[in-house]
Amino acid sequence: MKIHAFSQLICLCCAGTLLYAALPTATQAQEVEWRLDYGKARQEAVEKNRPLVIDVGTEHCYFCKQLDLRTFKDPAVVALLNERCIPLKIDADQHPRLAEALRVEYYPTLVFATAEGKILGYQQGFIEAGALHERLTKLFFTSATAGGGVPNPSHDIDEAKHAMAVGDYPRAIALLKPIAETAKDAAVQKQARQILQDLEQQAAGRCAEAKQLAESGKVPQAVETVTELVRVYPGTKAAREGGQLLVTLASRVVPHENSRSHVARELLEQAREDYQRRQYLSCLDSCENLIANYSDLNESAEASKLAAEIKSNPEYTKQACEQMGERLTTLYLSLAETWLKKGQPQQAIFYLERIIQTFPNTRNADIAQVRLAQIQGPGRMPEAKK
Repeated sequence: MKIHAFSQLICLCCAGTLLYAALPTATQAQEVEWRLDYGKARQEAVEKNRPLVIDVGTEHCYFCKQLDLRTFKDPAVVALLNERCIPLKIDADQHPRLAEALRVEYYPTLVFATAEGKILGYQQGFIEAGALHERLTKLFFTSATAGGGVPNPSHDIDEAKHAMAVGDYPRAIALLKPIAETAKDAAVQKQARQILQDLEQQAAGRCAEAKQLAESGKVPQAVETVTELVRVYPGTKAAREGGQLLVTLASRVVPHENSRSHVARELLEQAREDYQRRQYLSCLDSCENLIANYSDLNESAEASKLAAEIKSNPEYTKQACEQMGERLTTLYLSLAETWLKKGQPQQAIFYLERIIQTFPNTRNADIAQVRLAQIQGPGRMPEAKK
């Protein structure tokens, strides 16, 4: 669905509060070049000596969609995956045996592996763009012991310069940041840091220009300038500052009536699509949004009828409750993994036990039980069939 300019601004403002400035609506032109054939992806990884990043999910998985809509729209993540990895997407419903062979138990799960097929780790559940970029950088590009895909810093600097020459600053920043942070060659590291500093200064100039426009009352021009700043210089200090500025500017922009009508129509369309796909919980989310915020429009009345139809049908309501439970337990699983990474296993155990006690006999409860029993660690990816 097309999104109105004002709703784009709202999305941008929400993203501006994140430490890692990444705006999905500003990067629609950049897409991850997903491979869909497992065997060919394995072969390409070996030929190009690049690590594999495998996204295992299903068509109706809520957080799989969130990865696609948010994390995999971030320009720095897109550049890193396309230029330095082999990104592979697997639908577990269509390839259940492959998902099982990869030891994937719930969705979404990202599998990180070397070019030779050695699995280095998993990411279970949703992850924000900044966190994924940092993890990929540390996992694949900070040490020669990481395996396939270790970059050549000098080559990457040349690639970054070429990207800058054609205006692809997101790619240049994605290439330079790991070198500036971890390169062992002091001269190369200094060069990367100098180029990044120049880019920071350019971004700061754009940010200053946007502030001047805002102070002189030219809010639409200021919004346009900040939007361009965040798109062109993702991950810079100025871009993060620009994201905060967008929050302020949003309060000074009054949406037109046709903007509200357009957003309401889109919400109703989304609700209808979810209803047809039997995603009743997501349908109710959209309906409640319409009822709460657009009660003066016709779409609100239609949303009320649709919500009432779901709630009056025991089977539909049961499915919505099950979907809510799956959403909640998936978040609990992600939270448990976060506590484990922070070295606090007792906190992780608390949430895993909560899943088992509150939602017994569910898939996520089984996963939680396995996690409590300390499942077998990472091994190797299955060989591709010839």
